[in-house]
Amino acid sequence: MVRIKNRYIAVQIVPYAPVNTLRLNDHTLTKCLLQNVEKYYGVYGLGILEHGFRVKYCNERTKIAIIRCLHRGQRYVSSILPLITLIGDVRAKFRTLYVGATIIQCNKFIINHQRQFLDRMMGQVASAKERQDLFKRVMELDMDR
Repeated sequence: MVRIKNRYIAVQIVPYAPVNTLRLNDHTLTKCLLQNVEKYYGVYGLGILEHGFRVKYCNERTKIAIIRCLHRGQRYVSSILPLITLIGDVRAKFRTLYVGATIIQCNKFIINHQRQFLDRMMGQVASAKERQDLFKRVMELDMDR
């Protein structure tokens, strides 16, 4: 029996124009990444990625996503990320934050990263209700997609 090894890539989406929330979902990111892999690596690169490829998590508020791919296709995904300048209809770029072998380690990194984001953003929010709302939206990690 052969074990299937996955890689999890945590990325941050940095838009060129300042916006509070991006109207992106996991389907849009998947479509964008697969189109660009096919553009630069052809059918061979697309064939390697299609089997285990999935966007596991996408937070519009913090602009962070977790991408799962097979171990053998990780180089294709990580090399294509800096070349992407258009995600859906938004001009943006990807910034790779973390590459890990397990989703648990990737989640730990994302939680630490989002805590740092909350520390920066809490000073800009005026009321306590808005702070609680911001905390709820940022710290949600819904991986059940």
